[in-house]
Amino acid sequence: MSLWLDGVQRAYPRLEGDATADVAIVGGGIAGIASAYFLATASARVVVLEARGVAEAASGRNAGFLLAGVAENFVAASRRYGDDKALRIWRLTKRTHELARSLVARHSIECELRWNGSDQIAGDEEEWREIAESARRLAAHGARVSVDARTRSATYADDGDLHPVKWVRGLAHAAASAGARIHEDTRVESVTSGEARTARGSVRAGAILLCTNAYTGHLAPSRVRPVRGQMLATAPTAPVFARPAYAKRGYQYWRQTADGRVVVGGWRDTAVDHEVGESEQPTAEIQSHLDRFLAEHGITAPVTHRWAGTMGFSHDALPYVGQTDARVFVCGGFTGHGMAFGPACAELAATLVLGRSHPDADLFDPAR
Repeated sequence: MSLWLDGVQRAYPRLEGDATADVAIVGGGIAGIASAYFLATASARVVVLEARGVAEAASGRNAGFLLAGVAENFVAASRRYGDDKALRIWRLTKRTHELARSLVARHSIECELRWNGSDQIAGDEEEWREIAESARRLAAHGARVSVDARTRSATYADDGDLHPVKWVRGLAHAAASAGARIHEDTRVESVTSGEARTARGSVRAGAILLCTNAYTGHLAPSRVRPVRGQMLATAPTAPVFARPAYAKRGYQYWRQTADGRVVVGGWRDTAVDHEVGESEQPTAEIQSHLDRFLAEHGITAPVTHRWAGTMGFSHDALPYVGQTDARVFVCGGFTGHGMAFGPACAELAATLVLGRSHPDADLFDPAR
């Protein structure tokens, strides 16, 4: 079981019967809940339909990092997307930082939010050169970053971490307080233009927003593919890590929680073919790498939790946000960075659903 979901109780009723709304949102993770918040606070009538419980899928099975940018370093992102687009993406994820800071304060969300920065650590000399150059370039655009040649790492002072389930569920409470109707245990079986159907009722809406990430293909044509990510957590122990760390081009990551638990995840690159699909069952192969990491760092605290989650990967590692059909919109494909992309992309999605323009609408166009 995920550390973050241990002991969590569902708080919202199933949909029973039919309903109407301005917007029906399918999916109760960070993207769906944040979208509901932005739409409800804009006076839209919103219904959220979640198959399980709020934040029980990928949003409750990640490391809780708040990092700027994509999984790759900025030099690699610039090579892939071009300098201008890479910078726009970085700035959009910085918007998530702003939203987390402001919304947590505004709604008194207790989610262990900390701004201790993050470490980006090279796995080889080539990556180290890119990390150092990335730091230089981003510093010119306002990033507070320092580099350490001894550890071949860069520290980004403005990044942070949090308890992802408390964050999403706290935001869900804020959305509900603003008028959003949230239904858990409500699996959407089909979607058409203006209607989301479940086994116990349907929601007719002016727009449907699919925030289903890895599971989007169950409801609509999708290029998002499901990929498994695995993690473990230990019992509380003495301080080992000062801040979240992201290593080897994002394939390895770890942090220590506010109460001293060491949380480790990744190593998917050691078994890429086996880590595709919707299984949430941890495997001995990947878990052995996580155990080895603990041993290599002298961490002897017992492992209390092992879990896996299904991430939604896009064709180019960028989200899909925008309209895909008549009255149907999508916000997903976060490629393992839903905490970083989710709130800012939800704000973008809500803007587009309301028929308004947004300067970053082209960044994540689903038709690209």
